[in-house]
Formats: sequence, C-alpha cells, structure tokens
Amino acid sequence: AGKLNINLNAYYMNFKNEIVLNGKFGPNGLALTNKVDKSFRTGIEMSIAYQFNKSLRLINNSSFNYSRIREQQETFTPILTPPVIINQEIEYSFKRFLLSLTGRYQHQSFIDFANTAAVKSYFLLNTSIQYQFNHLLLTGFFNNITNTKYFNNGYVDFDGTKKYFVQAPVNFFLSATYRF
Repeated sequence: AGKLNINLNAYYMNFKNEIVLNGKFGPNGLALTNKVDKSFRTGIEMSIAYQFNKSLRLINNSSFNYSRIREQQETFTPILTPPVIINQEIEYSFKRFLLSLTGRYQHQSFIDFANTAAVKSYFLLNTSIQYQFNHLLLTGFFNNITNTKYFNNGYVDFDGTKKYFVQAPVNFFLSATYRF
C-alpha cells in the first residue's frame, strides 16, 4: 500500500555455448539460431507507480540492457535486444471510468550478427477508456494515435536485402469482459 511502489530487478547472466537468434529465417519461415562461444546479458528492470490522489496515478516500467556476444574474436550485440525500453503511463479514474495514456519508447536493435542493420528507435502513444458496470467491464483501446510508422522486427535476407515487419498504423478495438 502507500502512494509509492518501486520494484527493481538487476540481472547478470554469463553463458557458454548459448543458442541465439542469428537474424535469418529458414525455408519454412522459422527463425534460425546459432550456438555462440561466449555471451553475457546484464541489465536493470524497474517498475514504479505513484498514486497522486484517489483519481490520478503515474506508472513507469523501464528496462536498461547491456548484452554482448563473443564469437571468433569478434564482439557484437545480440539481435533484437534494444538497450532501452521505457513505458510511461498516466491513469485518471472517476467513478466508473478509467482513462489512461501510455507512451512507449524503444531504442534501436540490430537484426543481423554483423550489427550493420537495425530496427530504428520509435515512440508510440496509446490510450484507453474503461467503464465498469456491475459485472461488466467495457474497454476501448486506441493504439498508435500519432500514426507513427515503425518496425519492431526484421531480418537480412540471403541476398543482403533488409526486410522489416511494418506494424499497425492508428487502430482501435473494443473489449467486453463479464465476470460471473
């Protein structure tokens, strides 16, 4: 309880012969992996929530990562491992309503072993509104409200072509939950 909640997690993992994604796909479309000599993953994850008053709450979930692979005298960053991810949310509740606004920042991450191709950093803004009526919860989600063009995954094809997975433009959906 209380107005401030903090959760902090620090980690360090040191591997020998780790099996990692190599940024390529097989003929069946499955992601391919390699075994690497040495690697480590280290970082901090934190979650902070602050309740300003009975209606207003601020929530932050962040991840800071520093990871490296050592293979044949070369050192590089593992693919699809962004060093920074930040999710910031503000919630406002009033009677049966809950409004929230969420910002997400994800730093660039590499999509190939050589660390020459990357998914660019991006920022998203999402919002939602909830209404609680007895056992029924109705929620409307509005995602990517700034209509940001972004990619969160990709790979380098056998011929060297960079291919990215385009994510959804502005979109919305409704959810209804009934509890018995």
